[in-house]
Amino acid sequence: MKKMRRIRSCKILSGITALAAMTALTFPSAGLTASAALKGDVDQDGTITIQDATMALTEYARYAASLPSELDAGQLERADVDEDGLVTITDATYILTYYARQAASLSSSWADILPESIVPDISISLTGLNSPYAALLDAQTGEVIADKNGYTTVYPASMTKIMTAILTIENFPDLNQYITVPSSIYNTIWAEGASTAGFQAGDYVPMMDMLYGMLLPSGCECCLAAAVIISGSEANFVELMNQKAAEIGMTGTHYANCTGLPNSNHYTTPYDMTLLLQYALENDIFRQVDTTSSYTAANGLYLTSTLFRPLMNTYGTTAVTGGAILGGKTGSTSAAGICLTSFAEICGREYILCTAKAPGSGQHIQDAVTVYNRLGSALS
Repeated sequence: MKKMRRIRSCKILSGITALAAMTALTFPSAGLTASAALKGDVDQDGTITIQDATMALTEYARYAASLPSELDAGQLERADVDEDGLVTITDATYILTYYARQAASLSSSWADILPESIVPDISISLTGLNSPYAALLDAQTGEVIADKNGYTTVYPASMTKIMTAILTIENFPDLNQYITVPSSIYNTIWAEGASTAGFQAGDYVPMMDMLYGMLLPSGCECCLAAAVIISGSEANFVELMNQKAAEIGMTGTHYANCTGLPNSNHYTTPYDMTLLLQYALENDIFRQVDTTSSYTAANGLYLTSTLFRPLMNTYGTTAVTGGAILGGKTGSTSAAGICLTSFAEICGREYILCTAKAPGSGQHIQDAVTVYNRLGSALS
């Protein structure tokens, strides 16, 4: 199991504070996740600086002296790095510690700084699942909480569309721009008997509709349309997919197409899939689409989610112990079995789960509910 190292306690050294104040140095917030950098960057200037720590320390002093805050609501939210509802000495400690490590050219990430009390050390069993492969990730720190053959090669099937969607967002400048669905893509779809969202050749719709079509009903025509329009061909788009996989650190993944259709050279691991969804969720547009249960396209086509529809049909709710399932992407082929990469908020914290190769219909949903319920019970 891969885990990120954590420093169990942090101390503010007067020398660090004095040196930083004298030099007024500024260091970029490289190494933090987007959400952590946003929290640390109190003055929202794009960097973690001594000013940010000073603002947090000043706010703490005013709080301790029962004086009114001098920070606005947004600054208060950002100063509260550990999200405990208060701006405390601990918040400034996190910022100063990260700042000092960067100044000393030491490798650091936000999870290196957070103490045990902020990143719960929990143990979750993945026994008894229908899926023989699984990985559970803390979305904030990137820590693997549990895995069951989580680093074993599997076929991703339509979970592939997470990558296709995030690359579409990143490489198409105006998602509200209308595009024409190319007729040439349907030869592949018909030959493979691939799943579609229902768009027809020649449909004139916004590219945003292609995103909803990829992630909700798992439409292969939406993936191929985006790939051809963005890169000129699916093969060129696949090059972008493999480049992005390498950037994210998906060392056990290789893409051969943008849809997830069966191919012996198209594979991943459950752990890699959690990394991919962690990356994609940093994008607000992806998060918006992926957490939607249904959507009506510009041409009137009604799209429903292959995750939320069976979840609601079976359980009548997205709720799990301590929280709720927020989104994800399903996958299913004969070689891949039934798969799901999902995320949930449990006790105020987000977690990502990938399960793969469940043998029967609905068992991927059942496994997700089981794991998130166990997680909620452990955190309660």
